Amino acid sequence: MDADTLAQIEELATLQFSMEEVSIIVDKPVAELAEGEPMRAYLRGRLKAQADVRRSIVSMAKQGSAQAHKQFLELADQSRPEIEHDEQEGEK
Repeated sequence: MDADTLAQIEELATLQFSMEEVSIIVDKPVAELAEGEPMRAYLRGRLKAQADVRRSIVSMAKQGSAQAHKQFLELADQSRPEIEHDEQEGEK
């Protein structure tokens, strides 16, 4: 798939279009978009948009917004990594 189409897929994903909607807009079958570079472009776009929103939430929380603070804490709780501790490592 050419670079322009990949860029278009990423841009549409930032706008939170579904994979099916992107498929219609770029006139490619969903199956062609669902793996490899097209899927990476799609996921990259969605994640970039989420990152932009999270930046806004953090900024508003720092400025004293109680609602943004609450949203930030919810996001932090949802995305908390699960870290497995090896008991033997803890003893060293």
